[in-house]
Amino acid sequence: MHTLLKIIECISPGFLALRLPARCLLKHDDCMLSIFNRIGCLALVCISPGMLEAAKDWPQFMGPYRNGSNNEQQLTTNWQLHAPKKSWSKQVGSGFSGPVILDSKVFLFHRIENQDHLDCFSLASGERLWRTSYPTRYRDRFGFDDGPRATPAADQERIYLMSATGTIRAVGLQQGEELWTLPAEDKWEMDQGFFGKAPSPIILDQSVIFILGAKPNAGVVALNKEDGAVLWSTLSEDADYASPVIQAGVDHPWLWVWMRDHLHRLDPNLGMITQSIRWRSSMNAAVNAASPLVIPEGLFVSASYGTGAVLLKEHGAKWEPQWSGDNQMSNHYAHCVYQDGFLFGFHGRQEHGPELRCIQANTGTIKWQVADLGAGSLILADGYLLVLLESGELVLAEAQSESWKVLGRKQILPSGVRAFPALADGRLVARSPEQMVAYDLRKTNP
Repeated sequence: MHTLLKIIECISPGFLALRLPARCLLKHDDCMLSIFNRIGCLALVCISPGMLEAAKDWPQFMGPYRNGSNNEQQLTTNWQLHAPKKSWSKQVGSGFSGPVILDSKVFLFHRIENQDHLDCFSLASGERLWRTSYPTRYRDRFGFDDGPRATPAADQERIYLMSATGTIRAVGLQQGEELWTLPAEDKWEMDQGFFGKAPSPIILDQSVIFILGAKPNAGVVALNKEDGAVLWSTLSEDADYASPVIQAGVDHPWLWVWMRDHLHRLDPNLGMITQSIRWRSSMNAAVNAASPLVIPEGLFVSASYGTGAVLLKEHGAKWEPQWSGDNQMSNHYAHCVYQDGFLFGFHGRQEHGPELRCIQANTGTIKWQVADLGAGSLILADGYLLVLLESGELVLAEAQSESWKVLGRKQILPSGVRAFPALADGRLVARSPEQMVAYDLRKTNP
């Protein structure tokens, strides 16, 4: 067992392709990646069951591995024989903050009238177990939505929130008691931007990291999980809407943050910037919203508004573009998902008729494209795509590069879905601006 794990540590990029934790990733070359792809399934069987427990949880934005995927879900793929079954439905408030799932509980951050609420529900029954509330004064400049944007992040003790105005809180996971608060909008100078503070936090060891876009030198801050003390802060660049991601390195993990003008690579222990890459639209009325994606081929970054995508690959001590362009995969607000060398995602702006596409990750070559779906979000699970469209329709399809093959469709929510859904233990939890639903997608659903 020890020998096998050492081999896996050296081959580590395949871990991410198999949806294992990002910190398991290390450097690789193409030869070692090929070897891992052949032995990956065996390796998963040999790993201790505890490493696969994350399949039961969706504790943060983009899922347990920050890449929109969660395997070991035992999904039903014959919706005529085993149709998705609604477990429960709840009326909820406004906001684009998505649900998170931990320890068979669902947490939702939303707004009703002049209060932000963090609600805890039973995943099985939908019963509300507790609620904690805070006053809010946020007003969207465009009248778009006045609820929280950032999806919380949870560990076994706390759940971490950021309001649309920038107030950060840690709340006890069991009872919902407030443990500490950092009013970032009062501590630093920052603007709410076009649509409020939106990047979701990420937890790393004893810190929780937020993109604030504050000044001076508080564009990104790392806080102590236990008391909210500032461990480090850096950058005076404005924030945008993409959330931070962690990429493991040979010695320790690295942090990627996509701000208003630049993509930055940081040492998450010290807050030290090791490289900055300018990547944004020349338009002022443009945003970087889809989070970067760490994949075996490198780092994939994509934005709309004439910016397009770039695949960055490490060359020596620096990351450089392997390919880039605006015609391959121009993500508006929803990130891609990855499997077996291919990226799946929505190309084009939400209001201009986007296409769902599959592209080859290392070249950007378009393999297939489908129009007339509208915009939406994707989850990858058990080798299948769960596509939740803005129209509220859920589509099940095969995650393969040959063609777009639909296996099932079901209307699960009213139109207007923007928040990213959560999938854990074979159950999908999703929300529209006023409703949240839970569906059992398992083969053995009762």
